[in-house]
Amino acid sequence: MVRDATAEDAEAIASVHAAAWRDTYVGMLPEALIANFGYERVLPRWRERLPATPPQSILVWSEPVAGYAYSGPSRDGDPAHAGEVYAIYLTAERRGQGGGRALLAASAARLAAAGLASMVVWVLRDNHPARAFYERLGGRYVGARPLLWAGAEAAVEVAYGWADTAELRAPAPG
Repeated sequence: MVRDATAEDAEAIASVHAAAWRDTYVGMLPEALIANFGYERVLPRWRERLPATPPQSILVWSEPVAGYAYSGPSRDGDPAHAGEVYAIYLTAERRGQGGGRALLAASAARLAAAGLASMVVWVLRDNHPARAFYERLGGRYVGARPLLWAGAEAAVEVAYGWADTAELRAPAPG
């Protein structure tokens, strides 16, 4: 089940966010950066962002919350990809259960409802499972750039885009 996040979800989203970072980025980002990216650091950000104001949306998946997606207008102003999924994370134990697809489809639907029917998502180049996920859902490689975070300058992120998210927004088969 995907629903809009409320202010009461800040703690759950921060918990998923911090845990997903620890589980996902080992070997891709410096250990010190991962260690510094804890629950206490991200919780204030989620408290500030919730509830989201359209055209941004923050959606959660499952009860208790096991994943979230945060989306809105493209931060790059790319006319070919007007919307952007800024973040999408699931807990390691709940991956592979349809939550990522549900969150991505719902995010695409929210963006399209706001007039943003094309979309991009950035992912670390070395995050092969996430890249394969976006490719399976029709995302096309559209570019790369260095990650501009202190301590992670050697990392590169790549973009996957959908020129039209209509197919992604369609209900999953089955």
